[in-house]
Amino acid sequence: KHMCAEMAASLEPCRSLVWYAGHALDHLPEEASVMACHAKAHLSEVGTFVARTATEVHGGMGFTDLVGLHYWFKRIGFNRQVLGGPQAVRAEAAALQGLAA
Repeated sequence: KHMCAEMAASLEPCRSLVWYAGHALDHLPEEASVMACHAKAHLSEVGTFVARTATEVHGGMGFTDLVGLHYWFKRIGFNRQVLGGPQAVRAEAAALQGLAA
């Protein structure tokens, strides 16, 4: 129960972050790209945590076809490789803000 509560607690702030990124896209165009980068970086970390924890909660059954968690676990890893992990996206956000070295 504690692990499930921890997953839910880590996901809850993500909703606000995504909503604000959408708001920035509509009303704050100068801030939209940076917010999208921050949202993707944070959600990537939280998604990885939730996928690993959910598999652990299900006792490794997540890697069978009975639960279907294996699909999301693999998809999160694929997205990180193809679209860039949190470090790469944060570096992109820093470059957009002119903070890159």
